[in-house]
Parts: sequence; structure tokens; C-alpha cells
Amino acid sequence: MITIQQVCEYNKKHVNWVKFFSVVDTLGKTMNGQKDRFDKSDIIEMALASFSNDKIEYVNDDGVDHRLTDLMYKNKPVEQEMKFFSEVFYGMRVTQRKTKNQKKIETISKLTKPVSLKLVNSHGTNGHAELPKTYAQFVIVVDNNSAFVIATETLKPYLKCGGDGIEAKSVPSELFMEIIGPDKLSERKRLESYDYKKAKIKFQQDFLAQFA
Repeated sequence: MITIQQVCEYNKKHVNWVKFFSVVDTLGKTMNGQKDRFDKSDIIEMALASFSNDKIEYVNDDGVDHRLTDLMYKNKPVEQEMKFFSEVFYGMRVTQRKTKNQKKIETISKLTKPVSLKLVNSHGTNGHAELPKTYAQFVIVVDNNSAFVIATETLKPYLKCGGDGIEAKSVPSELFMEIIGPDKLSERKRLESYDYKKAKIKFQQDFLAQFA
């Protein structure tokens, strides 16, 4: 059986996390609108594979986002599903409140609150009483400053099935294993001059111009 430690080390070793989080920083808040979040999710999932030197394959199936091409179990690559949030394990916290003569100071701090994940989104048509058997064996959870992984099996006691899908509710944060945290990401760079949303709209306009 593949362990969470093996999956954690595989992602840690093969992904260029500085480049990955440079993408996350560059996207920033420009793609947080309801219509844009699907694009943001896709590009972040694709980035993990793009910066893995072909060690991670982007799949984008229901319940499976990636295959770990060189980590095999029963003659098949191990699979993982990705979930992205702005804050889960680390977040910005005020460490010095604003005063008359001093600006407030914020730092990235470790959070210890329970984690809730929407594992299957059925948009009100859920027919599952449990996760589909085709669901990935592991779930990788990424926020703006870190990446963690958990075995899908570990999530099962926390599953809640409803009309909107399947959610893992209030999972203790200590059950997740850290792949990388903010202390290893000081070299990441935001492309200040690049606006993904504007570039996307420009591409759409150029496409439509072909029919003018």
C-alpha cells in the first residue's frame, strides 16, 4: 500500500514549488469571481503538472486531477485530487495593530482550525452515499502559502453526503501532512505586469475578431 509519506515526498521532490506559487501569486485575486474560479482552478491544477518535469500528469477527470507517473500501486500510477483555497493551513494575521504613528504589520501564520473540503460537487443532484470507487487515493490541499496532502481513506469518517455533493467536514488539521510551507517559498515572484483575466478577455476578443 502506498503511504501518505511516499505521496508527500513525491510531490515535494518533483514539483518546482517556487514556480508553482509564483503562478498562484500572479493570479492573485483577479480570478475570484464566480465565473472565473473554474479557470483559476484549472490553471493551478495544470501548473502542478507543468512544473513537475513530467513526473505528474494532469488528468482533470471527476475525482482525479493528477497521476503520479513514477509512483505505482497495483501496476497503476497513484492518483490525487487537488483542492485550492486562499487560506487553510497558513494565512495573513495582524501581529502589530495600526497606531497613530505606525502602520499595521501582517505576517504569515500557521492556522490550526479544522478543515472542510467539498470532495464531490453534484450541483444538487448527488446520488452517492459514499465516494465513487474511481476517486483518487489522495487529496492534495493548496492555499496561498502551502501545500498539504491527506489519504482519501482518512477522510471517510468525516464525510457528509447531501443533495449538493459530498463534503469532508471539520477534519482535524493535524491529519494532513505538509509538503511545503511558506518558509521554503521566499524566492517566489509575482509577475506584476501580467493580468491573467485581461489576457483571457483579449484572447476571446481576438478570436471573435476572426469572424468580423
